[in-house]
Amino acid sequence: CWFDSGCMPFAQWGFPHKGAEEFKRNFPADFISEAVDQTRGWFYSLLMISTLLFDDDTCEKFNMASPGMPRPYKQCIVLGHVCDMDGKKESKSKGNYTPPDLVIKGKMYQSVVPDSSLKTGQLGVKRELFRGLGFTKGEKLTAKGTTSELALEVVSAKVLGKDSVHMHPDDISAVGVDGKLELVAPFQAPGADAFRWLFYASNPPWSNTRLSLRAIREGQREFLMRLGNVHSFFSIYANIAEFDPASGPINAPKARHSLDRWILHEFTALNERVVERMDGLHLYEAARDIQQFVEGLSNWYVRRSRRRFWGEGDDANDALWTLYEVLVGVSKIIAPFVPFTAEAMYRSLVGAVVEGSPVSVHHCSYPIADESLLDHELARGMAITRELSSLGLAARSKVGVRVRQPLEAVEIVLADASLREVVGDLSELLVEELNVREVRFSENAEDFVEFTVKANFKTLGKRLGKEMKLCAGKIREMAGTDVRRAVLSGGLTIALPSGDVLLDENDIILEVQPKGDFQAAGSADAVVALSTDISDDLKEEGLSREVVNRIQGIRKEMSLAYTDRISLSIGGDSQVVRAATRFKEHVCKETLAVDWNVIEGGAAGVVELKVDDLSLLLKVVRVEA
Repeated sequence: CWFDSGCMPFAQWGFPHKGAEEFKRNFPADFISEAVDQTRGWFYSLLMISTLLFDDDTCEKFNMASPGMPRPYKQCIVLGHVCDMDGKKESKSKGNYTPPDLVIKGKMYQSVVPDSSLKTGQLGVKRELFRGLGFTKGEKLTAKGTTSELALEVVSAKVLGKDSVHMHPDDISAVGVDGKLELVAPFQAPGADAFRWLFYASNPPWSNTRLSLRAIREGQREFLMRLGNVHSFFSIYANIAEFDPASGPINAPKARHSLDRWILHEFTALNERVVERMDGLHLYEAARDIQQFVEGLSNWYVRRSRRRFWGEGDDANDALWTLYEVLVGVSKIIAPFVPFTAEAMYRSLVGAVVEGSPVSVHHCSYPIADESLLDHELARGMAITRELSSLGLAARSKVGVRVRQPLEAVEIVLADASLREVVGDLSELLVEELNVREVRFSENAEDFVEFTVKANFKTLGKRLGKEMKLCAGKIREMAGTDVRRAVLSGGLTIALPSGDVLLDENDIILEVQPKGDFQAAGSADAVVALSTDISDDLKEEGLSREVVNRIQGIRKEMSLAYTDRISLSIGGDSQVVRAATRFKEHVCKETLAVDWNVIEGGAAGVVELKVDDLSLLLKVVRVEA
């Protein structure tokens, strides 16, 4: 049978008795794919028989050009095995497989075995399945029987039969079982796309994939749900603004906000990378690029542009158009990976609203990157701005105050001073992200932090061998500031008995210790410091932000629409009322309050809340349009 399989490239066409032209057109194959256990089987038999049969003399005899090398396939994608959570190959006979119906339909059917060792309210499943389900605390499977249904806690049990579960006899009697029992997941089924995405994005294809419902749901949250949330966000604000994709944008991409130009650059760069990777059959890398792009789209572009979508005029229109263009492009890029998600997005954004467009995303050509949208200088600036943001948030967490509490300023020391101008142009993003009043650039990180350094044994151990301890000792004796400066300016030279060794930033572990009233975080590119001193003025502004948060909570409880205006009455502790009144314009803008009143306690409809242990009285009334 292996000899037969090796004859496949020509035997499938009947060559040499017939099908000569079909064979010539399809030999050698662009790629073949099978699991790793075919290395000594199909992969080898194809290669062996092709080499034996299609030498130069034979090719000349049949009037065909020598296929040369490589052949009989140009590329071979080797697939790893599908394994359970323990790394064992999934097997129907062992019962250690992930039930596909539970993934795709959100339910499965199992035979039920009475088990008095279980408590009522428990569902016993095989250990492998229990681990693979990965339910969080409180998540239960619902057992639907012929008479009733029960929500059951899933536990590990010694289940021996195939496609079976254990239940307490009283529970079996309560639900009524006739044949197999229907078990329904406590969440919406991840679906086929989430199933597919795990195999693309979890690891390279030649590695074994540890398949489980838990892993599928994690991948779904990281990519599909995040993308779905961005799509939903756009739909909400597009409907509010009565956005019409047939009308055309007002401003060309180059004339839009820096955030718009950045995300269009990132999308274009993604388009180029995905095409390049797919042409090279590197699907795992392409999937990771897509996932990383969607993370940036959601957690940076949308989050930092949120106020713009709520605004009016050209800037709001630019934001809507930019997000629309990106989402339409993304629906086409992801179509080969997650076809159902891509189709739903495309039909919502294009197929159902743009007359004359292809009815399906799968009828569209794959997007071609528009290089005019690339802006590498802006991308470089935004990348360092995002890094500064991460460092700033890390420093802020050490300050120990809530994110809604404004701070006076963020002090930034850049390792590469040439980046100051481009980062300065984007500093407003840092002001909003870190909730500070000002961004300041400084020359000396030593004004805010002290550096401690030590050798990285992981990178230097093999390289230096017995001289590792000597090198580490010399580094410890040096001033942290001097080591950092040397490493960032080209490398640190350490003299050892065997000769000088040059160390780079990967060879040194740098730790940052804040000075005085500062908290700080640092990397090879920058040090970011925040003052821990909060003045009475800052505290008052922080109180006003807390008032906004409480009002938004009431709006949510009242199920008010995004566009609903309110009449706002406020009272309580004089300190809170004074802070809210001082920042009245901000409070009203954020909460869509069109009417402002100061009240005493006891009035009808007043809700009493706490802000920093201070009393806050609020009355929110929807105002008819």
